[in-house]
Amino acid sequence: MNQERTKTVYVVGHTAPDTDSVCSAIAYAYFKNVTDKRHSFTPVRAGKLNHETAFVLEKFGVPVPAEIDSLAATVGDLDLKRPIAIGVRDSVQALALMMREQGVRSVPVVDDAGRLAGIVGLKDIARHYMDSVGFADLGQAPIELDILVKTLDGRVMSNAKGLTVLTGRVFIAAMQRGTILNRVRPGDVVIVGDQNDIQLELIRAGCSALIVADATPVAKEVIAAAQERGTLLVSSPHPAFATVQLMTMSEPVSSIMTVSCPTVGFYTPLAEVRKKVVASEYRSVVVTDSDNRLIGFITRTDFLRPVRKTTILVDHNELSQAVDGIEEAEILEIIDHHRVGDISTTAPIYVYNDPVGSTCTVVAGIMFLYQVHIPRELAGILLSGILSDTLLLTLSTTTERDHVEARRLAELAGVDITAYGRELLHASINVTGRSAAELIAGDFKEFLISGKKLGISQMMSLNCEEIDAREEELLAELERLRVAGGYDLTALLVTNPLGEGRERILLKGEAWIVEKAFNVAVKNSTCTVPRVLSRKKDLIPAIGQALSMGQGR
Repeated sequence: MNQERTKTVYVVGHTAPDTDSVCSAIAYAYFKNVTDKRHSFTPVRAGKLNHETAFVLEKFGVPVPAEIDSLAATVGDLDLKRPIAIGVRDSVQALALMMREQGVRSVPVVDDAGRLAGIVGLKDIARHYMDSVGFADLGQAPIELDILVKTLDGRVMSNAKGLTVLTGRVFIAAMQRGTILNRVRPGDVVIVGDQNDIQLELIRAGCSALIVADATPVAKEVIAAAQERGTLLVSSPHPAFATVQLMTMSEPVSSIMTVSCPTVGFYTPLAEVRKKVVASEYRSVVVTDSDNRLIGFITRTDFLRPVRKTTILVDHNELSQAVDGIEEAEILEIIDHHRVGDISTTAPIYVYNDPVGSTCTVVAGIMFLYQVHIPRELAGILLSGILSDTLLLTLSTTTERDHVEARRLAELAGVDITAYGRELLHASINVTGRSAAELIAGDFKEFLISGKKLGISQMMSLNCEEIDAREEELLAELERLRVAGGYDLTALLVTNPLGEGRERILLKGEAWIVEKAFNVAVKNSTCTVPRVLSRKKDLIPAIGQALSMGQGR
């Protein structure tokens, strides 16, 4: 029997998603869903797709993963139960009984359409009870007859005028007959005992309602007089004093609720929710949808257990490349092929970091090892990730395992590696119609090395003249990024996968770093270096070695 999946695990790559990052996330999520039934594994992306990746997913008919901008826990990560609520027209007594039965201290109030109207708590009931001492007039807070009868558990004996709401002064007829008749005025509500003569006199005096206490039998002539005069006649099973108390509890919840209350949405970060709960006098917040309908209620007890999103990281293991909120998330696994970065965890986790040419090579190897069926479309995108990250198996990072897995995947996908590689290359190096910002952001990564903050991008081009024509524009964008991001160096490595000899670097910032790393001279913010096709194996290690030897030329 399948175990119910109650936890979503997000499988995500770095914030500059390339084909290897996106495709390895999709494939690894598929693998985990096949082999691990405890959770539901969902592939997501941490940014906009580049042209190459969009081409790959479309070619093999694979849906584009949803974009996630943060792994910080939100309201949706809480185990929200169906919220308890009270209606605006319900009585204060009904509210008090509900709160006692449910063991809660505050309750959201909704209107007849289910939309949030306010919030009410024990303190509001207590304040109302204290304010009702000396209760003597319904002019400010009329009582609906049906609510009153329900609250009293009473019975309407006559209502010739069809009254639905009680208004006017309220008093108990507990004094001498003469005193009572001198005080009563037309429209008053009088609570009386079993004095038939006084009951008749009060009806004749024009009181609007007569409430007979203690379930006292009412004489036929009194009922007849009430019908004749149009006086509301109600029998209460409670003593006179208790009847008055219950009348005060018959007022609608709307009369004591607080209209303004803190609200949050389903995607509100829990850090913000905590602040609102602490600041609220009710120590709670209400969860509403876009139509202001009640969908949840959060109190302090909801934060007794830590609530975090759960994730698996692929194709990266550095904070600078991770999606926002990674520090708050629970990381289950890291599947990568880069240098070891600075992400740390509070508990032991599974880490598979293999120095092959592509994370897709790692994922494919795992799937073959576990003999998991690889559908044609998954084989196609895994192959694409390998060819993309190894530049058609030509980069210096390419290993024999990359070649082996690529051949096996190509057979499953039903494609020829050479022919498909050219097709993929054409999709990836199309720079027409793309701005300098788009070209640089397409494969831009941040590195922290020896105290230096570096922003390095890489792009491919088969046409040197095309880059020459846009050099000024590209350098301006590199400078903008350097200033905006506080980088010590921003650089663009321009790679010609079919060329030979030397590669070009455009850079802004501390040029001496590149000069020392490759023993070259930077002139007009550009230089050429011995053929460097791999950022992680050739460019970054050389820069790291130069920085470790100290600054200066």
